Amino acid sequence: VYKRQAVVRAAGEAGERGGGFLGFLDFLDALADRVVLGVAALCAVLDPGCVVLGGETGRAGGAALAERVERRLARMSPLRTEVRATAVAGSAVLSGAVLTAMDAAHEELFSSGR
Repeated sequence: VYKRQAVVRAAGEAGERGGGFLGFLDFLDALADRVVLGVAALCAVLDPGCVVLGGETGRAGGAALAERVERRLARMSPLRTEVRATAVAGSAVLSGAVLTAMDAAHEELFSSGR
């Protein structure tokens, strides 16, 4: 288990038990306050319709983190942007890049009429 994912999960478990120095919801609020700064900067430049919180932190924070980031982003930007947590384990961006490269190579090598 990755360190960041373990921290988010541990906070969630502590919050469910009522223990820890911060409850899980307080932890997610603090994390969302930090994540939204990066998301807002990307949205200002790229204007995406949807942002996916990837990696171990996005997966561990799940829908609860995504909802908090989306609410904060709505207060910072006039542009409507949906925020979702990833459902894909592993390195989704790298996997997508490899698949795209393989498709392009396949098209180049096996397309008829070229």
